[in-house]
Amino acid sequence: MFDRIYQYFLREPRRLIGLGKNLVLTSAFILLIGAIGNVATGVGSITQGMGKQVVATRALAELYPSIPTWWVPESIVGCLPAIVLMVFGLSIASLGKRLKNAHF
Repeated sequence: MFDRIYQYFLREPRRLIGLGKNLVLTSAFILLIGAIGNVATGVGSITQGMGKQVVATRALAELYPSIPTWWVPESIVGCLPAIVLMVFGLSIASLGKRLKNAHF
């Protein structure tokens, strides 16, 4: 079965390049949403901290209970899978470009 997958991508390196680009775009989207979520959770604590109130940081799930936010990274550890996905996508796209230049 894996032979068929390898053949599918090796026959047309454009597919490999497209897969790499999509992985990079997906991980960039996840990281961007995580940054926006970090700002959304930080604004409340900043504004309440200006009033000299001690406030614990809140999670996105507490701010937006009706929206599924389980996939949004809220810390550095949560961002690591998206960063690994981005590096993997860049390496796949690079491999596809090298294969494309070698075949044609």
